[in-house]
Amino acid sequence: MSKHAIKLVEISLTADEARSRAVAVTSWLLDRGVIVPNDARDEVMAPSEFHAGPRCSWAAPEAERWVGGGDTGVDVVAERIVHHAVGNYEEPSCPFCSLPAIGFDEHHALVEPWLQDRAEGSVRCVACGRTSLVGDLVGDWSFHIGDLAVVFHSWPPLAGEFVVDLGAVMGPRTRMVVERI
Repeated sequence: MSKHAIKLVEISLTADEARSRAVAVTSWLLDRGVIVPNDARDEVMAPSEFHAGPRCSWAAPEAERWVGGGDTGVDVVAERIVHHAVGNYEEPSCPFCSLPAIGFDEHHALVEPWLQDRAEGSVRCVACGRTSLVGDLVGDWSFHIGDLAVVFHSWPPLAGEFVVDLGAVMGPRTRMVVERI
């Protein structure tokens, strides 16, 4: 069985903003009972700082019967990294025409400048010709780069309303990446 993670990534914050916002995001999740501190951390079976709280089903309707065993924790990450779909990567779609916007090689060539130089590239859609920032391409099975992320390890799908509410706390350009290893 493969491991997966649902990652909400804020792609527009500076490192300082991300560290500050991480504290607010953690408090927001704790205050709503979505997460609780993981007092029994284990490097293999429970490495996350938090695990599902008493109101986890608000975040993911199937969470109470799905989450709890193994590595089903939650981490708030304030570090600039690439959040990639890994085994289930798909080329992202254009936000205007919804068709695939860019090929694999061209898309991955944008990682290094975005990660190292904070230069988020522009993409001209191969289907409709319109231009958008790489972070505005559509697709949960793609990649995003950011300094703040909330990672739900092996959780069921998150509720749309929860994603919107948490995204509002995280920042204006919060995106989702679904990773499968």
